Amino acid sequence: MSTMIELLKSIYQLKLAPVSEGINKAVEILKKELPFTVHQYPSLSEHNGWIVPQKWEVKKAEIRKNGELIYNGKNHPLGVIGYSQSFKGKVKLTELKKHLFYKKDRPNDIVYHCDLYYKPHQKNWGFCIPYNMYKKMKDGEYDINLQTSHENGKMKVLDYFVQGKKDETIILNAHNCHAGQANDDISGVVVGIELMKRLSKRKTKYSYRLIIAPEHLGTVFYLANLPKKEAKNLKFCIFLEMLGNDNRFALQLSFTGESLLDKAACNYLSIKHPNFFCDKFRKIVGNDETVWEAPGFEIPTISLSRWPYPEYHTDKDNEDIISEKRLEEAVEAVLGILNILETNCFVKRRFDGLLALSNPKYNLYIRPGTDPSIKQKTPKNQKKWNYLMDCLPRYFDGKTSILDIAIKHALPYDEVYEYINRFKEKGLVEHISERV
Repeated sequence: MSTMIELLKSIYQLKLAPVSEGINKAVEILKKELPFTVHQYPSLSEHNGWIVPQKWEVKKAEIRKNGELIYNGKNHPLGVIGYSQSFKGKVKLTELKKHLFYKKDRPNDIVYHCDLYYKPHQKNWGFCIPYNMYKKMKDGEYDINLQTSHENGKMKVLDYFVQGKKDETIILNAHNCHAGQANDDISGVVVGIELMKRLSKRKTKYSYRLIIAPEHLGTVFYLANLPKKEAKNLKFCIFLEMLGNDNRFALQLSFTGESLLDKAACNYLSIKHPNFFCDKFRKIVGNDETVWEAPGFEIPTISLSRWPYPEYHTDKDNEDIISEKRLEEAVEAVLGILNILETNCFVKRRFDGLLALSNPKYNLYIRPGTDPSIKQKTPKNQKKWNYLMDCLPRYFDGKTSILDIAIKHALPYDEVYEYINRFKEKGLVEHISERV
């Protein structure tokens, strides 16, 4: 078993594309970490206009001038645009520039170009080069020798399942098709694997499923081929991406923004990571949430990332910007959100009238300066706890969940849960799974 950072380093430099030998190698590496089921979808399969690409490889990628090699696109996984066609011949600089891609605001970097993954009907060839090189290219004739292969193959989707008490399933999702991108999204892949390793050692209420697949394409065909009975069990999804860089968390809400998952994520992050950034569906960064939330499935999907970061979609998105500490922080954050979903319930009272919380037989009064937040070494919330004690008995109506209470009083869910459990231990309330 590898550490997250070791696993990331072994994968991200592979020549990844939705269907490629690089993906095949990544699949074999990941299968050593977890016993994945591998779903395979043949090239040229179509669903709703989406088409599984052919297996694509770069054989040669040279730009020469006057016989001198000035650029070799095989030196880096991003050196040739994704799914480029072959081209061999002489072209003038004006024509060549139509096939060169770069980022002006990152003049020394090689850009990630993936447009053709999703548009197989478009035929183009090209290189990704640093803008500074582009600017220095002089007029004249250039010899291009770009040889690529397009063969029928199979797109692979990795699927790992952990059975819980319920068949209702929470999905963790990350994509693995971006060549040379450590943070986007091999960081999400390794965080997802670490999460499943830990969840598999627990007794959970929900079942969990990790899906690692080429972006959009993999999840589209996975859901299209999933038996309807299994699809109905899919309750929530968390997309994991860009989690290893040194930045605050960015939480993108589900389509409605009102699901239990949204509320759990907002409560946990607002307390544990108060500098986090939050925005609506597709307002931060776009990924497979549109697939899971699509009509007929409508699975509430949030994404957790550390967007933005300057190295995004360039060759500088490498292991140098990845922090093991940030990866572990992401694992802990997702587990914290899942713990809320696992334990949240409604509370029903077994008493009438006002309780004397300070009576020794109850011992439920929180004296000033002793609130749970102090024990957890978080900012003091004494006034909030005082007010909670005044309101709490009315919430024991079988209609209000513990998460509802924590959100209303802007307190940590885990501390509110532990406090209410003390009422349960005294026989004053009972936990119920369904609203009365």
